[in-house]
Amino acid sequence: MALDYILHMPMDESDNSPVAYDYSTNRNDGVVSGGADFKGGKVGKAINFDGNGARCDVSMMATQFLLSASWTFAAWVRSNKLDVGSPTKFIINICFDGINRYHEIHVNNIVGTWRHIAIVRDGNTYIVYVDGANIESFVDTGTLKGFSINQDCYSGDLGVGMVDEVVAVQSALTQIEILGLMSTNANQSYSLDGHDFKEFGIYVSDSNGVVDRPKMKKPRTDSWDNYHGEVVDMSHKYLEPRTITLSCFIKATDRADFMDKVFRFEQLFDKTGLHRLMIDVGAKPLVYEVYCIDAITISKKWNDGLMVGTFKIKLTEPEPVKRVLKHYVTDNPGSDVCTITIKSSKYLNVYWGDGECDIDICGDSSEAKTITHRYSAVGEYYPVITGCIDEIESFTTTSIIVWNKL
Repeated sequence: MALDYILHMPMDESDNSPVAYDYSTNRNDGVVSGGADFKGGKVGKAINFDGNGARCDVSMMATQFLLSASWTFAAWVRSNKLDVGSPTKFIINICFDGINRYHEIHVNNIVGTWRHIAIVRDGNTYIVYVDGANIESFVDTGTLKGFSINQDCYSGDLGVGMVDEVVAVQSALTQIEILGLMSTNANQSYSLDGHDFKEFGIYVSDSNGVVDRPKMKKPRTDSWDNYHGEVVDMSHKYLEPRTITLSCFIKATDRADFMDKVFRFEQLFDKTGLHRLMIDVGAKPLVYEVYCIDAITISKKWNDGLMVGTFKIKLTEPEPVKRVLKHYVTDNPGSDVCTITIKSSKYLNVYWGDGECDIDICGDSSEAKTITHRYSAVGEYYPVITGCIDEIESFTTTSIIVWNKL
C-alpha cells in the first residue's frame, strides 16, 4: 500500500543509535535520549522506553501535519512490566479548545502484548481503531488542539514500554487501509538497475545467498615442526565475494511476447559496470552491487497461448560488506546533495544509487574526508559504501542510515 507519509518511523535503528529516522521526505528524525534503546519489536526493531528519562523527541512543523484537516496517526505500542504498578491500559486523549473539552478512550492491555492503535480524523468525525477494529467514533465540531496515547502508569512522567512503526498521513484512512498498515508481511519485489522484474513478467520463486554470510577468506597461518597444529591470525576476518542465486519463472501471453520479455531482460546485463540488485521487503530494502558471469538458460515449451519459462540467475557481489544509506531528493533547495564525512585507514567505494560511483575513498586515517554527490532528478536513492566497514573510525552523513552493516 503506497501512502504519502508525513511521518514514517520504522524504529529499526542499530543499537545505541542517537537518531530514530523518519523515512518520509520530511525527514523529521527523532532525537533519542535518556537511555531509550532499540530492541526486538513487532516488525523488526522497536524503540524501548524505561520510564526513567528515556525519550524520543520529534519536531514537526504545523504546516506539515494539519490538525484542522483530515489525518491518520497510527503505531504499534506495548507496555512493559514493572516491579510494582505495571500499566493495565492505554488511555487515548483527543483534546479540543475549551475547558474540559476532551474525549478519553480506554483500551485494556496485557503487559507484553502488542496493540495497534490508529486515530483517524475524517472531517469532524473521529474514529479510534485498536487492532483494526473500530472501537469508538464520535463527532465534534470544536477546534482540535492535539491528541495523545497514554498509560495508567503513575510512577513517573514518562511511559514504560515500546513503540514501533509510527506513521502519520494527511488523509483519513479506511478500515481496510488500517488493516494494511498492520500487515507485517511486506510484498517482496526484485529490481535490477531500477527495473522491476515484473516489468518483464518475471517472478522470483526462491533465492539463495541473499542473507547468508559469505565464506571467510583463508586466514594467515604459521606452522612449526616442533609444535602441534598451527597458529592462526584471527585479528581480522575478511570475506569472499557473495554469491546470489535467484530461481525465476517468466509468464507471457504468446511466443512473441515471451521472446520480447526475455530479450529485454537479458539486455539489462549488457550495461557496463556493476548492476544494482534491490530486494524490496519494506522500509529497509536489501541492496547489492552485482554482476552476472554465467549464462542464463531458460527452460520452456512452445505453446500457442500462455507461455511459461523457468531459469536461474547466478549473481556475484564482489564487495559483500557494506553500509546502506537512503537519500531523498525533493523540490526543496539543497536536498539534491548527499554529503558523507568519513575517516578510515582502508580504501572504501561509494555507489551513489544513480549509476555513479566514487572509488578508493579515504585510505588515510590522519583526517576525515568529506565527499558530496549531486543528484539530477527528484526521487529516492540508496547510496552504498563498500569495504572494511568495521574499520571505519568515524562516519556522519546527511542521509538516513538504513543498514549500518549489511
